[in-house]
Amino acid sequence: MKSRDHFAKRLKSEWLPAFCEARPDDIISQGFDVETIDSLSEKDAFWFLRAFDLGLIEESKGTFLLPQSKVKEQIFWEGPRGASPRKITLWLEPVITIGASARLVDEFGWPQGQIGAQSEYPWPFDLVAYSSDQSQEIIACEVKKSEREVDKLVQNLKKFGEIPPLFEEPVSQVERNSYRKVVGIRKSWPKFFWALGPCGYGGVFAIERTKTGTFNMKQESERSMEMPVNSQT
Repeated sequence: MKSRDHFAKRLKSEWLPAFCEARPDDIISQGFDVETIDSLSEKDAFWFLRAFDLGLIEESKGTFLLPQSKVKEQIFWEGPRGASPRKITLWLEPVITIGASARLVDEFGWPQGQIGAQSEYPWPFDLVAYSSDQSQEIIACEVKKSEREVDKLVQNLKKFGEIPPLFEEPVSQVERNSYRKVVGIRKSWPKFFWALGPCGYGGVFAIERTKTGTFNMKQESERSMEMPVNSQT
């Protein structure tokens, strides 16, 4: 069975019923738009399911928890109240995020206990790989649902990262969201930033801090995220 077919089968038989059962006031399985599964790539479905194989995530009431997560992830987006049944769609970004956690463990050798979804408040990053003592964010990852959004994020991070902090956040919602990632980077100073979209699209960037507190982003190979053998990072 293909990974996306397996994902769809488990979604319909396990995760969706559990999600709806926990929210019986206006959420029912019949409201789920099955066509939204079509937006999920085979690769992203594979890595999401791989997180289960690795024992990396715990599922409860249709939500998912990674070892060092600050909050639970849900893969369903709830439409506006009032419709009957209330529309539910697949939320692509959390699916990719959980799959990325499996890649960090399975591809890049990170210990499970050093991986978590959502960084410290105000949660600027979707996924973080921590140092062994949890004191440092080594890899900060932000997930977007399209290639265009990934490219725009990287463009904005480079622009805002190379200038001093702003007195006010940008007016544009897209730029404001990106700027908050820059603020997050300047707070935790991760070694790498991983911009990730569907089907593995994106890039890994080394964060090069300057003496003035700004930073540059140097694109690196994904292999740069590998956990060194016998590393005490």
